Formats: sequence, structure tokens, C-alpha cells
Amino acid sequence: MKRIDKEAPSFFSAYIRENKPERWEDITPIRADLRAHILNEQEGVCAYTEIRLPDFNKNCHIDHFRKRDHFPKLTFDYANLLVSCNSEEYGAKHKDKVITSGEYGDLINPVEESAAGHIEFTSTGKVNPLTAKGEKTITTFNLNAKSLTERRKDKAFCLSYYIKDEFTEDDIVQSIGEFETMIRQLYREMA
Repeated sequence: MKRIDKEAPSFFSAYIRENKPERWEDITPIRADLRAHILNEQEGVCAYTEIRLPDFNKNCHIDHFRKRDHFPKLTFDYANLLVSCNSEEYGAKHKDKVITSGEYGDLINPVEESAAGHIEFTSTGKVNPLTAKGEKTITTFNLNAKSLTERRKDKAFCLSYYIKDEFTEDDIVQSIGEFETMIRQLYREMA
């Protein structure tokens, strides 16, 4: 989970101002463009897992970090909108099944802070907590789901070969294309 800098696109702000939507469904005419804009902001990866989302129409959705059911006034707050993968096993959909309204302050919000100092990645693909907030984030988003852990493990294995071939950190991040936070952390430990 990496820090995401957000800036509301003018088409979204204008639509909200001009149409005064009351329900999430009211923005259907611009939702695909909004999802594409947010995904571009996130450099094409899920906000929570950092897996690559190549076909944003099928593999992801706009997530409300703070659920609409819990915080209806944040429905159109751009800072509350992130793109997540569609897995039921991990990410936003897992979060939405387990979180209560009082627990959001216990989570890393990638719009407000970096995960550094709260979680660490291992070459086995596992994510370890460094703080209580890290622990709650790992559990809530199920960041140690087996399939996600195996996917990170495969990328970590590739990393060792890139390092042997003397690729730069940025070149490796670009080449692997996902799990940037893990790649950067492990690169610094291994190089």
C-alpha cells in the first residue's frame, strides 16, 4: 500500500456542482471516466494491494475508503475515492465485509499516510505488521491472503535476478509493474 496523491479532476467537480447528485448511482454518466482518472493517479494499481489492474473495466471498481453506509456525507468526497481490485478475498471488498464505522482511524489510509513504518514486506511475500495500525490494515484488507502472498513471492524472486543484473531500483519497479512498495523495500535491503 503506497501513498497516493489525489487531485479531483475538473469534470468530476463540475458534474457534482452542476448536477448535485444525491446517490452514488447519480454519477453513472461519468463513472467510467472517473475510475480511469483515479486509476491513472494510482499508476494502474490497486490502492490497497498494489496489484496491476490492466483492464480497469473488468478487474476493479471505485471504492469508498470510508463506506457510504457508514459515512454518507463522504459519498462524493474525492479524497475518499480509490480504485481497488474486485477480489472478494482481499482488498476493498474484504474490507467492506469486516469493518465497523469506528475502525477507520485504526487503518492506514493511503491518501493520508504512507504504510512505511506500519508494515514490512518479506521475500516470502508475507506482510508483517510493525504497529497496531499495520496489524489492523493487514487483517482488514487481508493482505496475507494466500494468492496475494504467492503473487508477491514470485515478484520478490524476480527481484533477486534484477539486482544481480545491476538494474536500478526505478528500472526494476517499472519492469515488474506492481508491488512497488515491496520492491523498493526489498531492493534496499538486498542491494
